[in-house]
Amino acid sequence: MIKNIVFDIGNVLLDFKPREYLKNKGFSDSLINELMTCIFMSREWIQLDMGTIEAEEAVNNFIDYAPNLKNEINEVMEDWTSMLQPKEDTIELLYNLKRKGYRVYLLSNYHKKAFEITRRKNRFIEDVDGYLISWEHNCIKPQEEIYYKLLDKYSLKKEETIFIDDMEENVKGAEEVGIKGVIFTDIENLKKFFVKYDIYI
Repeated sequence: MIKNIVFDIGNVLLDFKPREYLKNKGFSDSLINELMTCIFMSREWIQLDMGTIEAEEAVNNFIDYAPNLKNEINEVMEDWTSMLQPKEDTIELLYNLKRKGYRVYLLSNYHKKAFEITRRKNRFIEDVDGYLISWEHNCIKPQEEIYYKLLDKYSLKKEETIFIDDMEENVKGAEEVGIKGVIFTDIENLKKFFVKYDIYI
């Protein structure tokens, strides 16, 4: 029997679409490609998620890579969390699960500063039964360690737990440790998946 539902945050509970965000700022396609490579696809972005580098150092490194983009890099790094807008239908589903008696948790790759901002802006983070965020534990999805840390922290049984993530490799990582996983595409497909486990929302 399923008792625990674990949600990723980005693109499951909050939108995370950096290319669209950069386009909405009016940047050209070539500049968007440069900023995507320099910031969002960088080694430092992963290090921020892992909590092994501070934001100030990451920004300095970005500027070292592309000194001609110093102003744009600073602007993006000051403002990028504004793209993390709530996905209201998934958040509503989260609360419905809680009302039905399921324990609800969060497991997400996240920077320290960004998570602090997100937590202040989004009530659901304090309303869940618990969360494990990558930067606090120096490991990230899909590393096996992070799933075991979540299970251990909250004494969860893997066979009683479902994990929802928008990235296939993260779902596979959960499944490899025995957690049931589902790739999030939209709310209707998620509800259909739940029916397999007699979860009706």
